[in-house]
Amino acid sequence: MTNYSLNRFLLHMYSKGSCTGKQIQEVVESVDTINTTSMNRLASLLDGFLKTLPANFKADNTSLDALQDAFDQCQNLMVDLRTEKQRMRHFTRKGFIQAVSYRIGTRVDARADGTEATVDATAQYVPVISMLTKYKDHYTTLPIRTHAGKISSYFDTHQYRTSAYHCAHPTAMKLTLYHDDIEVGNVLGARAGVYKMTMFYYTVHGQSSSRLQSIHLAIVCHASDLKQYGYASVLKPLIDDLKLLYGGVDVGLRGVPDIIHATLEHVVGDNLAANALLGMNQSFRAGHFGRFCYISGAEVPCSTRASDHDPRCRISHQLDVEMVQHIP
Repeated sequence: MTNYSLNRFLLHMYSKGSCTGKQIQEVVESVDTINTTSMNRLASLLDGFLKTLPANFKADNTSLDALQDAFDQCQNLMVDLRTEKQRMRHFTRKGFIQAVSYRIGTRVDARADGTEATVDATAQYVPVISMLTKYKDHYTTLPIRTHAGKISSYFDTHQYRTSAYHCAHPTAMKLTLYHDDIEVGNVLGARAGVYKMTMFYYTVHGQSSSRLQSIHLAIVCHASDLKQYGYASVLKPLIDDLKLLYGGVDVGLRGVPDIIHATLEHVVGDNLAANALLGMNQSFRAGHFGRFCYISGAEVPCSTRASDHDPRCRISHQLDVEMVQHIP
């Protein structure tokens, strides 16, 4: 395994979270042992070969120096990867973006001995500005494919074509935020829900969202912490960065200005996530719980077409708001 392929392998494990720190340490130590054993064996064979050469044989010093350098590089293959701190410093130089932990409150956790302790409730945030800074060179070179008379992407919509912001900043990145809960433990077990996590992802319009490398993780937190402290506390670092990106962020190097812009165009989620984000009832037992029409709970078992019910629209929403305001 070459140094380049090893770097890519370990960086992939870090970024995808497919291995624990202990497992990665074992991989590094195993590769280091195999490499050292192989190089020592090769050096021993080469030394034996050189001893068989005639005494009057004149070696090329340049070739010998190059050979010695090659041995030194191979023997020090893991010199920057032997500890967790060294690996993180090395991968940061290679472009790896480390998540930032921030406090959103406190919660009571159970200890192994059965007692309880108050600990910090934290969330993990992968800085979106750092990610988009690495993204921009590839993004700005992509052509925007439009289709006259058809909506095949966001770029074909009336909202995008008439947006004053996008007319002023045509290279601004357009983001779609998605969030949902995942159960990292046994979802059918007795302790289901204890380890439920809420994940926030985003994609960039113009990139293929069907590929995993185009879907970027933004925030991870405990679902119970989100429910207790709300979206404002959990999403604060992301919202702060989005505000900066809307006005433009200078990511230039060595005094050369390089401004990137980005906007959050859409927020996507299932019914439960959308209702939670909007502060609405999450039990779906209300009289008309649908987001797209006024179907009632009693009509759901025998209804097959949304067109059979009055659709929700901007006008109907305004009428609903006015009616609620007049109810004592």
